[in-house]
Amino acid sequence: MRTALITSTLSVVTLSLIGCGSPAKYVETGGTESIVSVGEVDIQDIQKASSGMLQSLIATGILNSSEHKPARLLISSVVNDTSSQFDVGEVIYRMREELVNSGQAQVDTTYGSNAEDKAAQEVAKRRAFTGQGASDTGEPDFSLTGRITQIKRSAGNTKQSTYTFRLTLTNLATGREVWTKTVDMTKQGTKNAVGM
Repeated sequence: MRTALITSTLSVVTLSLIGCGSPAKYVETGGTESIVSVGEVDIQDIQKASSGMLQSLIATGILNSSEHKPARLLISSVVNDTSSQFDVGEVIYRMREELVNSGQAQVDTTYGSNAEDKAAQEVAKRRAFTGQGASDTGEPDFSLTGRITQIKRSAGNTKQSTYTFRLTLTNLATGREVWTKTVDMTKQGTKNAVGM
């Protein structure tokens, strides 16, 4: 009888603990309810970095100095030198969306070693070979490159990670750097948490 009572009590306690977990729900992407992890790049970091870089690039007006209107932009390599595994394209795509949709730039997806649209690249090659594309070489005005790095430190149980997002815009006609921007994100804590 006593064993049955203990088993019954344990079952109730176990069910109560299982019921205490928080159910899945939608939260604002990058908002104050998003998870913040000390040792990983989060969506908030990507949003802040891409927004800061985009504002800086637009403020310079450098894209308006291009030979073509709108400016032709080639996305070259963006290297992730951090311990966090994430798609570095997320930083660039957020900037691209604004630049392309606002008419300030056209992104060349068929040119270079990182061509995204292989079908369009083949069409461009065929037209160049047959002479149909001779009036428009399609060469970009600028190339965008970047690197994301991380510095880790700790003091006792407290961990700190600083992520540095760097982008550089090169004028392909001159080979000179015409814009560069660095955005740092530093996070500190003993464990991951919800909220900023």
